[in-house]
Amino acid sequence: MERNKEWMEKFRIGKWPRWDYDFEAETLTFSDGRPRVIADMIVVGSLNGSEWEWTWGNPNMPARSQEKMSLIREFGEQKEWSKLTTLFLKGDQHMGWEFAAIAAHLLGADGAYRCPDSQSPGNFTFVLAFDTRYVQ
Repeated sequence: MERNKEWMEKFRIGKWPRWDYDFEAETLTFSDGRPRVIADMIVVGSLNGSEWEWTWGNPNMPARSQEKMSLIREFGEQKEWSKLTTLFLKGDQHMGWEFAAIAAHLLGADGAYRCPDSQSPGNFTFVLAFDTRYVQ
């Protein structure tokens, strides 16, 4: 939580009027008419209503995200934490944040972000930011 707070303060995350993610480029961009902050990103998972799906098992997610999140699944196997090794789980946003925090800690992310689905209210994609930088 502290890491995420520092990331949000340093890059003014939440202050920019617009955000976008690009699955192909694997970037998360915050803007105010033009890009201001860009981060490399990986997708942790998605919450559709009350169902969580890990990226490691979702073939529609970027390959790099699947690969990195497989490390989280392997960690779950080592620790025998079924929540990290079960592809679909019943849950809520708190669960998504919890999983994003675990992944951020293990992978050394700058921060985590919850992206709401504008087409389906109540659905969210949780992503991790790496190499966050201001754009001039």
